[in-house]
Amino acid sequence: MSLVIAIKDKDRIVLGGDKQTSAGNNKDHLATKIWEVPGLPGAIMGGVGSFRASQIIQYVDLIDKNSLSNNLSIEWVVKYLAPTIYATLEANGVNCTQGEEGFETRMMPNSFLFAYEDKAWMIWNDLSVTELLDYMAIGSGADIARGVLFATPDKNPFERIITAIDAAAESTVYVDDGVDVLLTKEKPTDAKQFAKALGIEIKKVEETAQKIEEKQEAVEVEEEEKQKETTKKKKDKKEKIDN
Repeated sequence: MSLVIAIKDKDRIVLGGDKQTSAGNNKDHLATKIWEVPGLPGAIMGGVGSFRASQIIQYVDLIDKNSLSNNLSIEWVVKYLAPTIYATLEANGVNCTQGEEGFETRMMPNSFLFAYEDKAWMIWNDLSVTELLDYMAIGSGADIARGVLFATPDKNPFERIITAIDAAAESTVYVDDGVDVLLTKEKPTDAKQFAKALGIEIKKVEETAQKIEEKQEAVEVEEEEKQKETTKKKKDKKEKIDN
C-alpha cells in the first residue's frame, strides 16, 4: 500500500506521497506514487494499491484532449476519466472485475487522485468520484494523515504533507517517511519552503548542488584533456611512421 495526499493551496494543488512498496515480507523505498500526466501540462496524479496498476496509468497516454473542456468538472471525471482508467488497466492485464458470475462488479485494485490546475478529484476503487475541497489522503495511514492535515491549517502545504507522512510512517508499516511532492503550478519560493519543511537549510542545498556541478565540470575537463593527449600521441606516432 501507499499514502498519497492532496492539498488545495489557493490557485493550485500540491500532491505528496511516500516512497515505500512492499511484497510479502520485503519492501523498498524507491517507488514513485505521484506523477505528471503526459501530454497535459498542469495535471498530476497519484495512486495507491497495486504498484503495477499505478505504473500503467503513469506511463500511458491517458488523456484524449478532444474530451477536455476549458473548465474540468466532476462530471468529466465521472463520465470520462474514471472509465478510461478502468479500461486502460483491463487492457493491460489488470483484472478489475470481482464477484461470482452474474454478480460481477467493477473494482479496481487502486484508488487514484487526479489534479489539474486548482482542482482535484479522488477516484475510488469502484469508480465513484469525490471532489477535493481542502485536503484528501488515500491509502495506508490515511486516517492518521487526515488528522494531521486537520490540525495544521496554518502551516504551508509542504510542512503539512511531510508532517502527515511522518505521522503515518510512525504508526503504519506500509508507509515510510520518504517524500515526493508535485504541484500543478510552481512558485519561486517553493524550493525554500520545501527545504525548510524538511529541516534543511536552502543554502546547504544550493552549496551541495554547486559542488556537484563543479565536480562534474572538472571530470569533463579532465576527460577532454585525456582525449586531446590520446589524439596527439596517435598523430605523433603516425608522423613518425610516415617519416
